[in-house]
Amino acid sequence: MNIELTLQEKLRDLRDEKKIRLIDLAEETGIPLSSLQRIEGQDDVRVGYQDLTALAEFYDVSTDFLFGITDNRQHRNVEVDSLRLSDSAIETLKSDNFNHRLLSEMITHPDFSKVMSAIEVYVDRKIVPQMNTINAMYKLVEKGLREKFDVADNDEVIAILGEAIVDDDEYLRYRITERFSELMKSLFDIHKKDIKPDKQADVLNDIKAAIDDYPHEENDEVKAKCKYVMLTKQLGLNTSHLSDEENRVLMKALSKSDLHNRCMRHRKRKR
Repeated sequence: MNIELTLQEKLRDLRDEKKIRLIDLAEETGIPLSSLQRIEGQDDVRVGYQDLTALAEFYDVSTDFLFGITDNRQHRNVEVDSLRLSDSAIETLKSDNFNHRLLSEMITHPDFSKVMSAIEVYVDRKIVPQMNTINAMYKLVEKGLREKFDVADNDEVIAILGEAIVDDDEYLRYRITERFSELMKSLFDIHKKDIKPDKQADVLNDIKAAIDDYPHEENDEVKAKCKYVMLTKQLGLNTSHLSDEENRVLMKALSKSDLHNRCMRHRKRKR
C-alpha cells in the first residue's frame, strides 16, 4: 500500500466513502463536472482554492489534509497528554521506521478493539485463575475415577477429561492470533484496489509471447528452451547475448525446474 496519498487519491477515496458519483458531486459542490474529472484523474493539475475549499467542506476534512500538510482529516495540534502515550511511544511514532498510514488504519478498524481485548486478557492473565480452577476440577475427577475404578489410559471418559484441560497460555495466544488474522484479512481485502494490474499484465503478456514464440524456434532448440523458461527474465539475462556453451549450461540447470517440465508438456501437446 502507498504510504503517502496524492491529492487525487485522497479525493477518490473520500468520494468512495461517500458512495457518490462525480455528476452528483458536481451538483452538490457547484464545481463543473469536467473540473472534477480533471482534478481526480490527473496527477499534475492546478486546483483552484475555491474548488478545494468546497471539496473540503463537502467531505468534512481540512484543506491541509488535502494538500498533504497533515495526515489528520480534522484534528490539528492535539495535546499530547490527551493521548496518554509514554515518551518512548511518542518517539517511536515520530520516527519513519514504519507505515504510519497502515498503523492508523489498524487502530481505527472496527476489529482492533477485539484484538486489544484479547491482548489485555493475555498480558494481565485476567481469566487464568478461572481456567486453572476448571482444569483442577477435571484433574480431580480423573484422579477420583482412577482411585475408585480400574480404568485404562485409553478409557473414553478419561480421554475426554484429558482433552478438556486447557493450556491457558496456548489458548489465550490463539485468541490473539485469530482476531489479528481476521483484522489483517479485512485490510488486505480493502487494499486489493492498490494492486497495480499493469505490472501483472506485463508479466502475463511476456509469458504468452514466449509460449507463442517457442514452437517456431526449431532450428536452435537450446536457445528456444532457454527463451521459453521465463526464469531467464527474472534473472535479467538476455539469452541472445549468451554463447552456445553458456546457453547449454544454463539450460542444463533450468531443465531441472518444474516450469521447464510444464513447458515441454505444452510443446508436445501443440505437436
